Amino acid sequence: MFSTLTKLIALGSVAGVWSHAVMKEPVPRQAGPVHEELCGATVAKVLARDLTGPIENAMDAADGEYNCDAYFCRGYQYEDNIDNVKAVKAGDVLDFKIDMVASHRPGYANVSIVDIATNEIIEPLRTWDEYPGYNIGPDRDDIKFNITMPDTLGATCDAPGKCVLQWYWYVPRSSQTYESCLDLYVEA
Repeated sequence: MFSTLTKLIALGSVAGVWSHAVMKEPVPRQAGPVHEELCGATVAKVLARDLTGPIENAMDAADGEYNCDAYFCRGYQYEDNIDNVKAVKAGDVLDFKIDMVASHRPGYANVSIVDIATNEIIEPLRTWDEYPGYNIGPDRDDIKFNITMPDTLGATCDAPGKCVLQWYWYVPRSSQTYESCLDLYVEA
């Protein structure tokens, strides 16, 4: 007779991957009609089925409708999130909460300000060379942490639609990518 743990391990082996992690706070970009139009119904369905799953699961299902970059904010589009843009100021502290459903080690992670037009990092804000961490106590700084908005962004992020704050986690051993983005702009 199989134990519950044995059954779960077997199911995980058949499915290939289990759910993993997603940014819960601040509330990240969400899927919407523009996302589905650009990424295609199949990719959008796979991403929606598991909000914490790796992007690669959706890429395995990509078909002729796929016309987006799922490796930038999971393919979620600014146009679907215009009403959720966060205004910030230099020195503001943003609290983060990551919903870590399952962890695969080792990996690395970062939180960065990214240019929407180029998908290039403008300002790295926090990095982890080994993610998730091994501390499982209440003071975990990998799933509950904060960052301070820098004063170096200037005109680069001075209007909505120019920048996102991106939480990014990559696990090389299993080639799995996890991302969440927050649209923001820096108020003067």
